[in-house]
Amino acid sequence: MDCGITIILMGIRNACLGLLISALTIAGSGTIAGAALLDGMMGSFEERMGKRAQAKGERLIIGDFYSAERPDSHGPIGAMGDHTHNEGEFMFTYKYMRMFMEGNRDGTKNLSKSDVLNDFFVTPTEMTTQMHMFSFMYGLNQTVTLTAMIPYVLKSMDHVTRTGVKFTTKSSGFGDIRLGSLVRLYAFETPSIGSHRFHFNAAVGLPTGDIKATGATPLGVTRLPYPMQLGSGTVDLLPGLTYAGGLNDVSWGLQAIGTIRLGDNNQGYALGDEYEVSAYGAYRWASWISNSLRFKWKDWANYEGRDPNISRTNPMGVPLVPTAETNRRGGERLDILAGINILFPEVMELENHLGLEIGVPIYQNLDGPQLESDYTFFVGWQIIN
Repeated sequence: MDCGITIILMGIRNACLGLLISALTIAGSGTIAGAALLDGMMGSFEERMGKRAQAKGERLIIGDFYSAERPDSHGPIGAMGDHTHNEGEFMFTYKYMRMFMEGNRDGTKNLSKSDVLNDFFVTPTEMTTQMHMFSFMYGLNQTVTLTAMIPYVLKSMDHVTRTGVKFTTKSSGFGDIRLGSLVRLYAFETPSIGSHRFHFNAAVGLPTGDIKATGATPLGVTRLPYPMQLGSGTVDLLPGLTYAGGLNDVSWGLQAIGTIRLGDNNQGYALGDEYEVSAYGAYRWASWISNSLRFKWKDWANYEGRDPNISRTNPMGVPLVPTAETNRRGGERLDILAGINILFPEVMELENHLGLEIGVPIYQNLDGPQLESDYTFFVGWQIIN
């Protein structure tokens, strides 16, 4: 990699690490409890906005404006870390995700099985990834919301060989646990322009997922290729920034999240860094239901290093399968996702939200041959005290 680019990337990583440590320090100290972090530090902005509001006979309010009593108080269920909580408020979420991939692609070009088998002895044909996610959020104070997410992952991939033999590999188990905090930065509201909220996402991914999963193949029981492993094997930083707004029955949001790998794992490789940007809009049809439309752009890099226990060739020296190549893991994709949020009546003073979201790709550019995405589906239940 070019030296200049390397220096820039290291600078971004170090800056994200500094922001993450600062956010977690704020969370741990609990010293800032009254409001959003930047409240009181935006004097000139507040003065200008206050005069504009006064000219309209309105009043500028500086605060947090989180209201769980709306179906669209949360973003689409497929988003993570999209909202904060008030002090002492607790939320438990169960979320199910299913992603289906079928057919191979190189760049933006679709490849047939024969195309892939010209260069490899085996080609993957389809893959299903399922994830059961158990999430917890707690409002430590009016500034910091603590978060935790524990995933259970199930993967299945179908293959065919040059000789026509078909086989399936499977893996399952707990994935990488995420711990972090959401730090409220600033919020303001007037009746005519609505509410606007900003918070910083700060999380760490812990290497709790298996990266030594094995399975039965025509070559016997072997270490499965990279997409079938359950975790990254590295400590990962997940910094981000989230904005959410609302006016009357309309709400919207914008979020940017990164995943930065810190070094190689104990098998000698590191997954590529990832960057994701989401933008959504939602409409509240009634006090209990809203619909959303979201666009999500994701960019992920190829892996660095390799696992020497993952076979790259068959006994005759023919390249084995694209999924065993670390330089064929990167790509970029734009998804469009439609969702629905439903707010149920309180039960034992607990608020209940049901969310569903389904999305399909409208653009994919992959460092292939690589399986392309067909659809992603989310459904989740949220309980708030």
